[in-house]
Amino acid sequence: MILSKKKWESKSGRKNRFRAYCQISLLFLVVIGAILAAIPRQASAEDTVTIAIAGPMVGNSFSVGIQYNVGVTAAVQTLPGRLLLGKKVSIITYDDKCSIPVAEKVAQDLVLKPPAVVIGHSCSMATIEAAPIYAHHNVLQITPASTNPKITEMGIETIFRMIGRDDVQGEVAAERISIYHADKKVGIFYFPGGYSEGLARTAINALGKKGIKPVYAGIGIASASSYAENIQDIIDAGVEILYLIGGGLDSGVFMRQGSQMDAPFHVIGSDTLVSKVFIETAGLAGEGIPFTFPPEAAELSTSKVAVAAIKQLGQEPAGYTLLAYAATETWIEGVRRAKSFDANLVASAIRQAPIETILGRISFDTKGDINTTYPAFSWYVWEKGKRVSLD
Repeated sequence: MILSKKKWESKSGRKNRFRAYCQISLLFLVVIGAILAAIPRQASAEDTVTIAIAGPMVGNSFSVGIQYNVGVTAAVQTLPGRLLLGKKVSIITYDDKCSIPVAEKVAQDLVLKPPAVVIGHSCSMATIEAAPIYAHHNVLQITPASTNPKITEMGIETIFRMIGRDDVQGEVAAERISIYHADKKVGIFYFPGGYSEGLARTAINALGKKGIKPVYAGIGIASASSYAENIQDIIDAGVEILYLIGGGLDSGVFMRQGSQMDAPFHVIGSDTLVSKVFIETAGLAGEGIPFTFPPEAAELSTSKVAVAAIKQLGQEPAGYTLLAYAATETWIEGVRRAKSFDANLVASAIRQAPIETILGRISFDTKGDINTTYPAFSWYVWEKGKRVSLD
């Protein structure tokens, strides 16, 4: 039975959502506090080189910030004495809230005392906003999570990404829909932001090349207490298979409410559904939803050292954790090759030859896009709270 829109999501529901937001914010502070407690006291500024982590540290995508911190910290702790070219490696963390103006402010603040590298940002539009600022001040940038093609199309020589592009991810989604749901009515639902909007456009274009035209394309409101009206619109449009694009918390709320409304359509999702926040929020409604993400690095023989280091921090190699670890590895190898922390020299050194990382042997093209020995994206589902490969 479909519930009335007006009756949907009571005040108690909104209170529960606010309470959940407070709980995840507190969890972030606890986890980061524990990670920082494991880091030895820093040396003097002259003897220190800094890695800046920039990304969402609270809010809907807070889990990405935790994963960045865990991955970078674990990678740095593998350095003997935490030393690189004789300098102690320190870590600072900045919250960009996945916001364009906040990301700009973070970048402006960072370049006042430039770090050797920025591992970040996460949300694509935040990365796009900050990248020219870092480049202008000769700061190297490696993003573990930003997938918008524009990031490596801006002509910046000191930026790299550890993940495939949205034009690839959108094509992968369109391919799955064309194989398994060719006779179904397709819909696309996404949330505001450069990442979601860009991936939605890419998916629509990729579907069009396969002769599939979505019967519905809609956008939701981030952090809304209810998506009942959107869900009803999707039902009314006759959608049978929906491509869902958005943050873990919002997508989780959407799926939970869709289940409560007995929505008849099936869902596939994008890489943001890898967040545990998604499955914890969606509950059983999130089980079995196919979503794209880079191949499971934790299962690679090359990642054993990283997995052990991450578990020593009391964490799991989830989501973007290993991509952040590999980003740090890439920077470390570039510094060693260049025998310098200068961004341009390190960038050239990174490009000069393949790098052995926990992701296996990787390389980067002239734009900064990653090349791996395996496909950029694979398909996964959540089963009993665990991510399971479909490939």
